[in-house]
Amino acid sequence: MTEGTEKTETGAKRVLGLDTVRALAAFSVCVAHIAGSNIPEPLRYLFTGAPAVIAFFVVSGFCIHYPYRKRAFDTAPFLAARAVRILIPSTVAMIVAKPIGMQGFNFIEGSILWSVTCEFFYYAGYPLFRKITRAIGWPILTAISFAVSYAVVLAIGSNKGGAIHIYGWYLNWIVMLPAWLIGATLADQFSITRRFPLVWLWRGVVAVTAAVLYWATDNTKAGFYLTLNPFAFLIAAWILAEISAARAKPIALLEWAGKWSYSLYLVHTIVSYASVVYLHKTSLLFHFPAIFAVTIAFYLLVEKPSHQLAKRVFKTLSQPLPRLSTQP
Repeated sequence: MTEGTEKTETGAKRVLGLDTVRALAAFSVCVAHIAGSNIPEPLRYLFTGAPAVIAFFVVSGFCIHYPYRKRAFDTAPFLAARAVRILIPSTVAMIVAKPIGMQGFNFIEGSILWSVTCEFFYYAGYPLFRKITRAIGWPILTAISFAVSYAVVLAIGSNKGGAIHIYGWYLNWIVMLPAWLIGATLADQFSITRRFPLVWLWRGVVAVTAAVLYWATDNTKAGFYLTLNPFAFLIAAWILAEISAARAKPIALLEWAGKWSYSLYLVHTIVSYASVVYLHKTSLLFHFPAIFAVTIAFYLLVEKPSHQLAKRVFKTLSQPLPRLSTQP
């Protein structure tokens, strides 16, 4: 196996370093949502949700296209496995959130699940994206998506905070599509042997830029809805640096944490809400240990089994159907 890679459910090589990006992005979202209001300025700008979600989109576009950039693609196994992998954990989280009284935690109203809804559209659109890019290439499709995205946001505007998910489930995915396509474009042109050094520098540049964008969203009219798709290019460079660093020495803790980052993303607000409303616990010293404990349990009981089921679904649907005998 090539250094810096491991096998995925499709049998393709999984690029190490991506889970480090996922782990850091999920941690940033968690801190921003749970402790953001308690962190004094300007430190609170270092932990932000929206730019971290952009990192998830770029990683997603990379991971979806990378296994198929030079191999045959079968739509049914892909869509079925993706649905199982993503839909089961998010649905379980939604089922838990509803009876405890969390408002808006669903696929339509948004909350945490708005980005998951976007992912459904990207998975469904991926077969079409592949066909289009055979004629015009991924960079041109990405450029077109930028034009469409800005046409939507400039026509509709945004809320006071410049939020990126206020356009409804049917338009959010269009607004954020450029970030996802940047990830797919990166995968299409990616070489595992290419070196991209100075990973700590790129981590710092991404963190500072995200903080500046957060500040600008709070204090100027340049909201996230205008700034985050271009920010995805910087995320792409950071991803390359993490991949290059992981080839030499992956960060085991972050690579492990990245595997359950989706669970953390899904449950952190649920645990925090339940801690305040039902346990009357407001201390962050209680919230964060509780969040991580529930996250690990959710990963082991829900996300990991759904991932294993997705592998079986993919393998089953990818097998050729047996030929009917022509003998009487």
